[in-house]
Formats: sequence, structure tokens, C-alpha cells
Amino acid sequence: MSRSGRFKSTRTGSSTGQCEPPQGPGVHVYLFWTKGGERYLTHTEGKVTAEELSISAAQTVGITPLCHVLFSLYDPESHCWYSPNHFFNSEEQTRLTLHYRMRFYFRNWHGLSEKEPSVVRYAPRSGTEHGGSPLLDITSLEYLFCQAKFDFVNDVTPMEDAQGKEELSRFKNESLGMAVLHLSHQALRSGCTLQEVAKSVSFLRCIPRSFAKLIARDNFLTKIRIRRVFADFVRTFQEHTVDVGRLGSQEVMYKYLSTLEHLAPRFGTETFLAAHLELRKDGGDGSGSYLNTSRAHGASDPENVGPQVMHEVMVSGTKGIQWRKMTVQKPQANNYFGNDYLGNRKSVKQSPLQQEPTSSDTWTSFCDFPEISHITITGANVSIIKQDNFSMVRVQMNSSLEALSFVSLLDGYFRLTADAHHYLCHEVAPPRVVLSATNGLHGPMNDDFVLQRLRKEAVEEGAFLVRWSVLDYHRIILAVLNKSQNGQAAIHKQFRILHSGSVFALEGWDREFSSVKELTDSLKAFVLKSGTDNFTVKKCCLPRPAELSNLLVMRQGVDQCVQPDSVALCLTQLKFHQIKDKEITQEQHLGRGTRTNIYSGRLLVWGGAEEDEDEEDKWNNNLTDRKKIRVVLKILDQSHKDIALAFFETASLMSQVSHSHLVFVHGVSVKGPENIMVEEFVEFGPLDVFLRRERALVTPQWKFTVAKQLASALSYLETKQLVHGNVCGKNILVARRGLEEGTFPFVKLSDPGIALNVLSREERVERIPWIAPECVPSGAPFGRAADQWSFGATLLEICNNGDLPMSGSTLTEKERFYETRSRLTEPSSQELASFISMCLTYEPRERPSFRTVLRELTELQIKNPDISPLESLPDADPNVFLKRYLKKIRDLGEGHFGKVMLYVYDPANDGTGDYVAVKALKHEGGSHLHEGWMKEIEILKSLYHSNIVKYKGCCSELGGQTVQLIMEFLPLGSLREYLAKHRLGVAHSLLFAQQICQGMDYLHSKRYIHRDLAARNVLVENEHLVKIGDFGLTKYIPEGDVYYRVREDGDSPVYWYAIECLKESKFSFSSDIWSFGVTLYEVLTHGDHRQSPPVKFTQMMGNVHGQMTVMVLIKLLEKHNRLPCPRDCPSEVHMLMQHCWDFDPARRPSFKSLIESIGAIRKTYERQPNMRLAQISQ
Repeated sequence: MSRSGRFKSTRTGSSTGQCEPPQGPGVHVYLFWTKGGERYLTHTEGKVTAEELSISAAQTVGITPLCHVLFSLYDPESHCWYSPNHFFNSEEQTRLTLHYRMRFYFRNWHGLSEKEPSVVRYAPRSGTEHGGSPLLDITSLEYLFCQAKFDFVNDVTPMEDAQGKEELSRFKNESLGMAVLHLSHQALRSGCTLQEVAKSVSFLRCIPRSFAKLIARDNFLTKIRIRRVFADFVRTFQEHTVDVGRLGSQEVMYKYLSTLEHLAPRFGTETFLAAHLELRKDGGDGSGSYLNTSRAHGASDPENVGPQVMHEVMVSGTKGIQWRKMTVQKPQANNYFGNDYLGNRKSVKQSPLQQEPTSSDTWTSFCDFPEISHITITGANVSIIKQDNFSMVRVQMNSSLEALSFVSLLDGYFRLTADAHHYLCHEVAPPRVVLSATNGLHGPMNDDFVLQRLRKEAVEEGAFLVRWSVLDYHRIILAVLNKSQNGQAAIHKQFRILHSGSVFALEGWDREFSSVKELTDSLKAFVLKSGTDNFTVKKCCLPRPAELSNLLVMRQGVDQCVQPDSVALCLTQLKFHQIKDKEITQEQHLGRGTRTNIYSGRLLVWGGAEEDEDEEDKWNNNLTDRKKIRVVLKILDQSHKDIALAFFETASLMSQVSHSHLVFVHGVSVKGPENIMVEEFVEFGPLDVFLRRERALVTPQWKFTVAKQLASALSYLETKQLVHGNVCGKNILVARRGLEEGTFPFVKLSDPGIALNVLSREERVERIPWIAPECVPSGAPFGRAADQWSFGATLLEICNNGDLPMSGSTLTEKERFYETRSRLTEPSSQELASFISMCLTYEPRERPSFRTVLRELTELQIKNPDISPLESLPDADPNVFLKRYLKKIRDLGEGHFGKVMLYVYDPANDGTGDYVAVKALKHEGGSHLHEGWMKEIEILKSLYHSNIVKYKGCCSELGGQTVQLIMEFLPLGSLREYLAKHRLGVAHSLLFAQQICQGMDYLHSKRYIHRDLAARNVLVENEHLVKIGDFGLTKYIPEGDVYYRVREDGDSPVYWYAIECLKESKFSFSSDIWSFGVTLYEVLTHGDHRQSPPVKFTQMMGNVHGQMTVMVLIKLLEKHNRLPCPRDCPSEVHMLMQHCWDFDPARRPSFKSLIESIGAIRKTYERQPNMRLAQISQ
């Protein structure tokens, strides 16, 4: 909108005294200087923002868009500054007078003081360092000079502030010197001599009014002496400085402002009085501990007239935020109405009971602006949270207007020193910054930085950048770069976009757009022409967090000292504390991680300072100052020794960072072949498990608090230019429940584990949807935006109480999900869904920084939206077991190719899990072994019978490369072991035999042959039930076939094999009958190892070894030699064994007939339930 249509200028006034403002209604903005002499800018129609008024004032004065951000609007009545987004309504505002002033000031910007750091704007890098360009343009300098003259004359340093005669005398002389500079500037501009100007303009108009009033009260002789002193100053300055050309107009302004900084140490600072202030290390959410709490004593008791403890908070461009305590005696009301432009406090007329606050001279530094993470405002209360989660909370101002004034000051300094395109909170966000963030606009960068950025991004053709003009407030520049061809340099071209009201139009194109993004998206279908050059618009170069350009101010010597967190860590060499193996004790298995086993444990630590053990022993020979603390031990799987370096690199990274919401790594221990990372123990375990367990008690505010804590940890890593790479619910640990009234949750992000680039592609795919899409391809480097995607997915997981719909999908389904750029189910709240979609965009450069994430989360938390999912999530597959919930108890058994272990599967992490038997292949073996293993799993998965071990599920690792079989756990072990410990009667023995037949009959009905039936592979559930297990050698007999010929090599249970199996490797249903006969023999010999089949056959064969064993055994069986009748075995049972061992497979009984035969025999012996075989023989 045209400025002339809404604003009117007024000419009048002087440079040091404010003229009378226009008397009509509206908003009147006082200007300290303009080229044309205008003094007031008046707005009289409708609503207008403070930013619009400031831009209009800047245009009137001639201040460029680059320097415009240093200025703001000040209300001399309320002593407050207005935030850029504040609305003025001229229809409701009868008459308001404001000052357009430079608010954001950096001492020694002129560089005249060697004792203070110099201040410059960033300039393009020359060599290894960034250069510097002047902070101010000449127009801004002229305006600041006139503003400073006004402030000085109007008592920036009142006479009563001077302490003692010597200081008062120095102040008077300095003031006369300032008057000389004042008049010298006027003389240089007018072309007159300094003496001529001094005669026409009284020096009393150029010194502080308090000094002028003091002179007016002096006697006649004193006045004469002062005038002579001033005349000498003028003559000396003219002769030795002006006449010899040592000072020009600009140098005089520099000298004037430099001297003013010296006279007024708090010049350019703002000081606020806070009735309440707290320092905490919890990020301001109440979840941590107080470091300092100061409340106004007696604030709740109006009768209490004792001293009140308050605080002063001072903000300056070079020293950041400082604070100190102060005391106010017998307060009746807050007598602090704010601060003037130069750091002086203003107070109303005091009653006899009121006194000025008294304070110490010691200021405590809180932080510099780049250290601020985000800010919150609630009424008159302000909370400032730093990147390290240290916070200054509940800073209680006099009013909400003063609170907004305070925050807008911090917000402006932040954009000048840390990130030119970010705002710290919505309440004070400048509309143009918000517009820029929405449309991907850069500020008014100069061409050198624009071209430098385009060249960095121009890997592909069509790179473009959109920025505000450096000259015109209503013009936007589209900068494009075509790709270099035939060895010629790439060509850079700029196109103008006009901004009028709420529409945007490319110059030369008759179309209008509602946003710049809409305009540039439309241009992607066209080719821009400039002369003979063609340009395409494809890839937008968006502003980066903390991007260096001339928009940022570089405080040399300050930024390097107060911003250590912004410097990237040196990770080229390993750095961690080495823990001796005797200092750690391994305890309970907690589960499996990625290529690691996790145990609880104890670490022996010193109670005092962290010193070298040998040195400490000198003073603690009895080691009484040592104690054991609970820790977590992450042990790298010994089969992955090749990635030990990557394991150590993770430990090194985590050892170099420190944040309250990051798990602390104590160090690394190498214990024989074991590499162990030692971390702090976090009591309540993984967040996703906690959410599922406590879903009935967890509130939306609880979830937002946890999300903010996670974001604060990731924001801290972002400032160190680190990427975590494994953010998900299972990797976030709950240190405090926060479910009790008056408490808050507290979570910690654990270490990322093995780096993504070390994992296989299958392992990376397995992490979908938490892993960023750009990280999945093999060898793809992950950028800084990877954690933003993971955070978005984790936030959805938190909203869904620890579940995500993709978690149970197959690897193929997960890959397809990313390939089709699918979206996860979003929560019902549109605001929250929109925020999450910002993080889950497939374009990494469009994801928000974690500072933005924290700001938006804070805003959302205040609104308290509905975070329930739009769709109910499908139930988890009960057959899928996650390795992290498997807690090992002990080994159960081991064979040639596999081993069986006892685990507790405890997904609730509360000790209520089920015992399961986990069978896994040993690591040696080829692909054929893996194929056989997968077939065994598929076979058991398809079987369901009371006498067959129940399949419970599978657990996969390494992206499916390793699969473990999960079966029910039968605590009494194998039948062979059970028989050796329990002397069974005939009926009981036959009950077990009959159940084995029932299980085998079911197996045969499914056309499977077991091939390894033996007492060792039959498990006992209780004294009345056995089940067949171990299907590792099981084969399927196709319909119509009668046998299966085995071709692969391998260890075989030859003493249980039928003769045709030994001779021809032919296996059939009948060969399982033979094996059952041997198993029945084992049952009737009560598992006596002296009577075992291998022992008995060896006795019959004599001393044979190796391949000869099978040959001799075949000959033995061909001669009809069989296992002997067990002692005390009923004859009818022995006859069944003989039938099972018939030479002709066709003459062997079926399992159906065996069930009937054994059942009939068992009934005979059930009439004597208490009689044992041993008793029968007596």
C-alpha cells in the first residue's frame, strides 16, 4: 500500500529539543532527523502495525532495509517499545505520540575504542576468515547522531549520577567537549567556521539540561569563567583539528557517539525491573531443579512493609542478558515504569514511604542472544530458555506491555546476532519475518552473498533464491543462476517482484499471486528470458539456520567466547573416559539393541572430584570414598568386532556433549573380547513402553512436555552441528514419571547406537518410518535435517501412545511407503497435523530448525489441541517379537547348528513378561543352512497340536538377515533329562509314548516327516504332558510321493535312523516309525545313558570310527540285530518296538495304529497306578 495514502509528514522543530506534535487524533511518529526537515509522521486512518509505521518512517528518513531492523517505535509516556506486530487503531487511538529510534545498539560499532570488541557486519570470506563491513549506512549514522544529541541534552547521564567533585568536574569538561563536537558538525554542514556557529548557537543548548540549570544558578563570575573555558575549547579545536582537516563530518559523529558511550556506560542498553525471577535448569517446564529462586517477600501480605527483594535485568548488544538482585524498602506500588532509551530508570514522583531501589554493582551474565532457544510469554511473565536447557523463568514485569517490550528486544538482537530469519516467539514476531519464513525469502542480502549461495547450490540447473531488495521496501528480488556450459562461467540474473498490499507480481508479467511461493511454483513451468540467456526456476535456496551474511552482526572477540556451543565438535579422534574392567559389574540382561546386548550393572565411582585413580589412592588407601552406582552396559556383539570403531565413535560423540535431556555416557570399558559402553541408568525405561503401559494416565500436556524436552536436546545437538540419527520412542528413556499431581515428566535421549552408514540397507529400511527417507539409500550421507524427520515420526508415536502404523510392516512394504512418498496417519488437530507435516516433508531443506520446532511446540501446548489420531491403529502382530524386549536368562541347550536359550519377553518392561524359548542358528554356516532354518520356522508356524511345541513368533535382526524362532518354554526340559530324574511307572511311560504318537500322527497328516524323533527332541510341559520339538530336519512329502531323498550333507542322528535312510538316504513316514521305536526304547530305559542307543549299538559294532560307523551299522541291521529289550519292559511293548524296526517299511505300523495299541496296553497297567516296574520284578 502506498505510504502517501495513509501517512502525512509535518516539518518543524530543532535537532535537540522535541517540537510540539500535531494536535489532531491519530498516531504521530517523531523523527529526530530527515533530509527534508520533516519532524512528524502521522497516521490517521484505520489499523496499522508498528512495523508498517517503522517502514514508513524509514522511507521518509532514507534508511535502507538493511539498517531498518535496528530501529523501533518507543512510547515516552509508558517507557515501552512496541513490538513490530503491534496493531495501532487510529479510530480508537485519540492521540498517541511515538519516537522512531534506533533501539538495537552495539557499543564500539565505530571501532574507536581499543578496550572493547569491534562490531561489523559479516562480509564474504576472504581466505580463511570472514571480512567485515560497516554496521551503519550514512543515513542511519546521521539519524543516530541526532538521536544521541537529543538524548545527551535531555540528561542521558544526569548530574546527580556523578560521584564526588573530581568526577563532577570531569563530567562538566566532557560535556563542554561534546558541545564543541555538536557545533563542529553544524559548522561543517553549514560551511561556517566553528567560532561563527558558536556565536549564533548557545553552548547551553548542547549540554545536558541538568548542567545548564546548574550554570544558570551560578553567580555571574562563574558563568564568565565557564564561557571563557568553552571559548578556549572552541578556538583550540578549530586551530588544531578543523583547520588542518583532521576531522570531517562523519568523523565528528563517530567521535561524538564514542564519547557519549564513555560518559554513559549504559548507553545503548535497556534495564527492566522484575518483581520475580527464577533460574532453573529444566528448560522452563518445571521438570527440573531450581538453581536460584527469588520471590518478592511480602508480596502476598499487603500489611508486610519490610524490604522487597527484586531483580534488574539488563540487555545490551555486546554483553547479552545480565541480571542482579536489588532491594526496595517499604513498597506501596511498583515505582518502576520502565527505562529510557539509554539505560536510565524513570520513576514517578515518590511518596514519603517510597525509595529508589538499591542494588549492588555486580551483574551476573545469563546468556548471549545466540544461546537462546525460545521464549514464552504469559501475561506479564516471561521465560527465556537457553540451548543447554538452562532457563530464566517467570520474569515478572510490571505489565504485559513491558513484557512484550522486553521480549521484542531479545528477539531483535537474536536476529541480528544469531539467525536473521528466525523469530523466538509468536507474540512479537515481525510480520515481514513471518511472511519471509512462509515463502522462503531471505532478508536484504547483498549480491556477493546471493551469488555465493547460488554457486554452492547450483549442482543442478535451475537454482534460485528470493530475497528482499536492499533499496526498496516493496520490492523482492528473484535471483537465478543458469548452469555453466562449455566451460563458460554460470550467468547470474535478477528479476524484480513487486509487493503491493497482499499480492505479488513479477515485473513484466500481468499475473498476480497471493504469495511468493505460489509465484515461484508457477514459474517452474516456464523459462525466464533475459536477452539471449534462458533461466529455469527449479530448486529454491531457502534460508538456512544461522546462515552467515551481511544481515548478521559480528562482534569480534564476543561471538567466539560466548557461543562455544555453535562451534562444531572435533570428532576426528576418539575421546572418552576409559573405565577399568574391575570397576564395572554386569547384572541382569535387559534386551538387545542394534548389534549389541544390553545389561544393567554397577559402576564403581569416586564420591568426590573426578581425579585419576592412582592420585586419589594416595589419600584414600581404604577406598572408603568409593561407591557403586547403577548403570547400563551396552556390549557390542562379538560377531560384529569389525564395527568396533563405529561403536567407539558413538561413545566418543556422546562423551563430548552434555545436556540435561541427553543420557550421560560414563565411558568405555574393554573387557577381554568385549567392548562395553557404560551409560547412566534411567529408571522407568523406554518412552514407547511407558506410554503403552500408562496410556490411561498420560495427558496431552504431559506429551507436549516430553516432546519439548526431546526437541531441546536435538536443538542443542543442532547448534553443535551434530546429527543424532536414531530418534524414536524406544531410544527415549523416562527418568521421572510425572504422573503424580504437581510433578512433571523428565526424559532423556539415549545414544544413537551404531552409525547409520555402518548399518546394512535392510537394517536402515527396518527403521522406517523413523529414519529420514534420504538416509535409506546405500551410502547416502545424512544431513542436518534427518533428525527433524525422526522427531516428526516420534511426535506421532507419542500422540499414539507409543505406536506407529508402519512398525509392523514388512521391509518391502516399508520401502514402498517411502518410494510412493506416502504419509503417516495424522492427529485430528489440524494445527498439530500441519506442524508434524512440516517435519515429515520429503524435502530435507524445507524441514524446520529445532529452534522453530520448540517455538511452535510451545505455541501448540498453550492451545492444548486434541492430539488423538484420526484413525485407530491396527493391532500389533502377536507373532512378531522385538529383540529389545527379550531379556536373556540362561542357555537351555546347543546342537550342531543351533542353540536354544531361555528369555523373558517383557514388552511392558515391568517384570510381568512371559518366559519363552528362543532358538537361533549359530553364526557359522552358509546360505543353505539359512534356507533350511527358515523352512523349519515355516513348518512350526503351520502346526498346531497339543503334543507339538507351540510356535509363538519370530524375532528378526539385521534387517531380516538373522531370524530367531520364539517357542513356548517348557520348564521341565527334554524327555531324556526328565526320565533320568524321575522313575516312571509303565502306565506313565506309555502315556508319554502315546502322546508322542498323537503328535507324530498329526505331523504326518500334514505330510511332514520329522526325521529327528528322539527323546532329546521331546519336551515335558508337566508330569502329564509331553510335546514334540526341534523340526530342523523336518521335510515335506508332496502329495502322491511316498518318500523324500536327502541330498545335503550334514550331521545325522544315525542310531535313530531306519535302515533305508542309512542305505539310500530315503526318508518316509515309515522311517519316522522306526525312530519312534528307538524313542520308545529310550522311554522304557528311563533315559539311562548306559543303555542309550549309541552305547548299545557301539557295543554291538565294536571299535569303529568315521564313515565306517554307518557301513557297519547297516550290516548289523541287515542281520536283524536290534536294540535289546529294556529291563522290566512288558513283552507287548517290546513287540511294538520290533514291529517299528521291521526291515520292510510297508510292514511297519502307522502312528494311528500305535496310538490304539499303546492305549490298550496302558489301560492294563493303569489298574496298578502305584506300582513301579522295579516292584513287579520282586
